[in-house]
Amino acid sequence: MPDFLKKIWVKLPITHRFCFFISLMTGLLVHFFMISNKITNLDDIVCVPGVGGGKVLGRWLQDPIHDIFSPWSAPALNGIMAIIFLSAAACVIVSVLKIESITGAVLVGVMMMTLPSTASNMYYMYLAPIFALSILASVLNVYLTSKYTYGFILGIVLQFLSMACYQAYFGLSASLFVLAYFLMLMDGAKVSLVIKKGLRSLLGLAVAMAGYLISLKFVDLSEYKGLSSIGHTSPADLALSILRAYHRGVQYFVTAPESFMKGAPTLFNRVLVVFLIILVVLLFIWKKTFSEISRGVICLILLAIFPLALGLVYVMAPELSHASTVMIYSYSVFYFFLIAGMERIMRGEEGTKKKVSVFLASLIFIGLILEAYAGARVINNSYYRSYVAQNRVMQYYNRIISKLEDGGYKYGEPMAILGGFYPDPLPVAAHSMHGAILADFEGATLEEHLFLPTHRDRFIQIWFGIDTGDITTEKKEKLMKTAEFKEMSNYPEDGCVKQIDGVWVVKLNEDDG
Repeated sequence: MPDFLKKIWVKLPITHRFCFFISLMTGLLVHFFMISNKITNLDDIVCVPGVGGGKVLGRWLQDPIHDIFSPWSAPALNGIMAIIFLSAAACVIVSVLKIESITGAVLVGVMMMTLPSTASNMYYMYLAPIFALSILASVLNVYLTSKYTYGFILGIVLQFLSMACYQAYFGLSASLFVLAYFLMLMDGAKVSLVIKKGLRSLLGLAVAMAGYLISLKFVDLSEYKGLSSIGHTSPADLALSILRAYHRGVQYFVTAPESFMKGAPTLFNRVLVVFLIILVVLLFIWKKTFSEISRGVICLILLAIFPLALGLVYVMAPELSHASTVMIYSYSVFYFFLIAGMERIMRGEEGTKKKVSVFLASLIFIGLILEAYAGARVINNSYYRSYVAQNRVMQYYNRIISKLEDGGYKYGEPMAILGGFYPDPLPVAAHSMHGAILADFEGATLEEHLFLPTHRDRFIQIWFGIDTGDITTEKKEKLMKTAEFKEMSNYPEDGCVKQIDGVWVVKLNEDDG
């Protein structure tokens, strides 16, 4: 038979070989704890074996492709497939940005795998490979559109399908387009050529967005995170959302980081922002960008647009005041800018310029590695804290069910755990283990997320295999209003278990929260 693998291997540039396999290795190492355990969260419990919101969230393509992977959210399949797709996406980005060094190619994959947004995707393990496929489709759009004259046609299709899986990666495409054309101008490409490519890209993105908005006419959208406002924006709201996009980017990298980014990750980000400013200034000077006025002006325009492209999700959904960790994957392009820029600054320079460029590139390299380690540390601390939360709650459920059994409960009989502790923490969350750090980490699990009154039955059904009888919320409210319930003692005291109206009840507290 033809040696297909050998032919593919020989045709792949060495930069892409290193990029793919180092990305794969980094992804497996950084996310090893997640893919070798089962760390669930609220959505993971409620949605499996389906996709949850899917269609009503405007992500109508999720359901048709969901069963290609594990419908029950098996991490050893879904997680590893997501890492493979992201590794392929890293190779495409290397091609888009024309990165020629092995170091630069490897750094692209490393920064993607250590990005908190990647971990946030992994927390939603039932959707992780679909998210990664959506990212791959978005970056392929950029590659095809920027490389081939008629590549934008297939690019439109890919971007349309990407949005049907997850809308926020539209901003990833826009950011990469802006960066790619800025670098082309710095590399000496004809201004007219870049303008033509830019217009094709704008046309492609506009058609993909228009097609997607038309597809939403057939969907009853949820108001979740401003989804229902996509395509329905007043000029005033649009202007405010543009300002918000710039502001949130500055906050994330410099002034007011997310709870999980405080400390080392933001310290290194601030240093990298300074390096990027120095890098851009040197590129303008050494490449003599303004020797051709139109080239310099367009480069300045692209630089001004770049932060907006990073935060484009705020413009797409103007009612969105604070994007989730999953939604800001486009922020990864900030690091790609540094990687591609440090390559450009070293090309063709000699003497003092060569020494300065080597020194700056070395500092950027060190800064990126430190940021990657800080991100990996945040990710693994978050995974472990969520793992502890899951085990704490699991043992709590175990003890409650044991109390039920001692009270005479038989498997198969209707049962309900009533009452709660809000706003106080669960008894098993008294030691916080720095849980507050995960407040802004979308998808990360804390104890209270796994013990919500509305989802306890689902947790017991999946993780204990016990039929709870699916008691309705209305029925539970009625049970809590009965005199029998009010007379019961609170768990774990004697008398906290009783059968009321044919339902076995465990009372935790008077209030349900």
